[in-house]
Amino acid sequence: MTAPTTEQPVDQAAEDTAEPPVAEQAVEKKPTPPDPAYLAAVLRHRLAMKAQLDAAAALFADVNVRAEYLLDQQYKASKSTKADVTLGDDDDLKFGTVTRVGGEAEAEVTDRTAFAAWVRDTYPEHWNFRIIPARTEVVVDQTFTAAVLAAVNSSGTPQYADPDSGEIQEVPGVRIVPKRSRYWKWLFTRKSKRQPLDGRSLVAAAVEAKRLDLDRPVAAPAPLALDPGVADPWSETAPPAKAEPAAE
Repeated sequence: MTAPTTEQPVDQAAEDTAEPPVAEQAVEKKPTPPDPAYLAAVLRHRLAMKAQLDAAAALFADVNVRAEYLLDQQYKASKSTKADVTLGDDDDLKFGTVTRVGGEAEAEVTDRTAFAAWVRDTYPEHWNFRIIPARTEVVVDQTFTAAVLAAVNSSGTPQYADPDSGEIQEVPGVRIVPKRSRYWKWLFTRKSKRQPLDGRSLVAAAVEAKRLDLDRPVAAPAPLALDPGVADPWSETAPPAKAEPAAE
């Protein structure tokens, strides 16, 4: 007779799902701090450059206003629309140009009531009305309106010459409205066979050689009062133009 065994039966399912021994977790490596001297130098460099940028931005804003004022003044005096920009040294080397880009304007009907009354009294064949429930609407021939606006654009004044009689008439309710302000376009010179450096590089070389001082404003030969009355009216009546990139 076989003696009874004391071994427990093996649970195969439990054995299959048993978790393996937990592996030893990797210890996270502590970050290495930057070199203190290098960190201090980079922080110093960054903030010092910001201080220089702020100072340069303020100086640029002032010289830009003065430059455009003087260019406008020159344009009014001589109709000059372009100027070379030079380093002002012995060679008077050119490193850029500045060109005036004129504003744009076109005639518009700004007072429809006055314009419609003029058409009714002067050219009734181009005037009509239509009845809409609860109101009456005046109608002006759109083709005639376009012809009047084209004539105003052509003459530059709110006047219309009668095509039959040639009589010049003042057109009420119409004026020339600025659409884009004039602006000055600044460009650096490009590299060439005669000059291997572009305009930006010429400036950098002149500054490094201390032939060009950009840290102080240019002294005027006489006190310069920026008289708003001399400014180009485009800058006050038209929306500002998009800034032009200083392309090379």
